[in-house]
Amino acid sequence: MAGTAISAPRARRTPRLPWRRVRAIDWPLVVAVALAMLAGTLMIYSATLRMEAATTWDDLVVKQAVFAAMSTAILLLMTLTEYRVLLALWVWLYAGVVVGLLALFSLGQVLGGAQRWYDLGRVAVQPSEFSKVVLVICLAAYFERHDVRQLRHVVISLGLVALLAFLVVLQPNLSTAILLGVIWLGMAFAAGMRPLHFSLLALLGAPTLFIALKTNLLRDYQLERVRVMLDPTFDASGSGYQSIQSLIAVGNGGLWGRGFASGMQTQGGWLPLMYTDNIFALISEELGFVGGLAFLLLLGFIVWRVFRAASVAQDFAGSLIAIGVGTYLLAQTFVNIGVVLQLLPVTGISLPLISYGGSSVLAVLTAIGLVQSVLVRRKPLEFA
Repeated sequence: MAGTAISAPRARRTPRLPWRRVRAIDWPLVVAVALAMLAGTLMIYSATLRMEAATTWDDLVVKQAVFAAMSTAILLLMTLTEYRVLLALWVWLYAGVVVGLLALFSLGQVLGGAQRWYDLGRVAVQPSEFSKVVLVICLAAYFERHDVRQLRHVVISLGLVALLAFLVVLQPNLSTAILLGVIWLGMAFAAGMRPLHFSLLALLGAPTLFIALKTNLLRDYQLERVRVMLDPTFDASGSGYQSIQSLIAVGNGGLWGRGFASGMQTQGGWLPLMYTDNIFALISEELGFVGGLAFLLLLGFIVWRVFRAASVAQDFAGSLIAIGVGTYLLAQTFVNIGVVLQLLPVTGISLPLISYGGSSVLAVLTAIGLVQSVLVRRKPLEFA
């Protein structure tokens, strides 16, 4: 009809995902994580190369490779997920972790006197590993909504941690419970907690420690580990054996190490838990001080990139997520290395991205994916 304007069809909007956000991913962090997992898998191969047990190197190395592939998929999924959606679901995530920890006491596998895992056939899932990631999300959501400078919100947030820590201690898994507390501490201070309030809580917590000692909440072997740290020779063939062999392995490595898969303590079968808790002792003996330092620098770079994400997050909660994940990785690395070097009591904490363990790798890459989710939605500042 004359005079009727026919409008041109609107151009279909091009999705902003994936290319814009792919370019915003912190690729140096991704590469560093991939290198750490590859290096860790190689050291697991070395640790299990001459094992005569039923569990052979191909079983463990293949499993770790599968864990790494699954974890990479989780990292991608978390990167594409809007982290604010997870913040909105924090109550449900918290409830899910609590249920998972509670169900362990009836459905969990008992191994070495501890009930920490769900037996799924060829693999076992440890829910306490994922509690660290969920705690970061929960605290970020809570601190964004509530002023942590007020004592009541400090207490409430600490209560969220205390419930998880209590359920983890009952497994028993004291080291993970302490790590949960460290994550809370780092995030609470970053959110603005007053030092006076922390001092007050610490003062009130002293009687709690006394009660724990008197009521046998801390078990005999846990107290014995403290004594071993102070004097590993008092039970050299028993509770002090692991600590002594770790120190010998580290000392044997010297500057350049004895060579890959050529350690005396490691390949001789003297060092226990070579591919899990004591993998840094294995690294130190076979690759020496230089190799051990290289691993630490790689992990340090990863932690630095995670913390650096806090400065470019688009909001307060995003910054807290980066700080929480950075605290989680830094504390776990520090504890693992501290145990190997006899600076801390034996804990059972793995070395992130390096030690064998599906739950640990999945949890760490979930956490790093969460940080990437913050980064791809960051404010427009240079991040290189």
